[in-house]
Amino acid sequence: MPYNYSRSTGWTEVEVLKYPSGLEVIKSVVIDATDFGTSISTTGLRSFIPAGTILKLSATNAGQYVAYKGSGAIQGILRRPFDLIAAVTEGDGAAAMLYHNCVFSTTAIQSFTQYASALVADLGNFNRFE
Repeated sequence: MPYNYSRSTGWTEVEVLKYPSGLEVIKSVVIDATDFGTSISTTGLRSFIPAGTILKLSATNAGQYVAYKGSGAIQGILRRPFDLIAAVTEGDGAAAMLYHNCVFSTTAIQSFTQYASALVADLGNFNRFE
């Protein structure tokens, strides 16, 4: 991760679970920062991937996760916002992904209406969307 670098801004904390039960399964994943190049601010403001982003496995970097854009299998939902320092390999980092035994809040999931059918098909067996 790049050092001696700073950006400032804020975000609103979002709870992606509608009914947290304590039984949800959370997986520690690695975010592929190179996939989010267009999300990096060019004005010097802090950039981040918002909580509730739908994640899938990266096609180019094995074992890393990228935002779902309509193709591939959905693996889970980003639990908390992820800081994007730079769209390079050094910007990759660990994040929490919810994927099993969850009751998701549909209003907190990014692009839910666009990908609702894919979410239900890929995650619907062991999760609920309300």
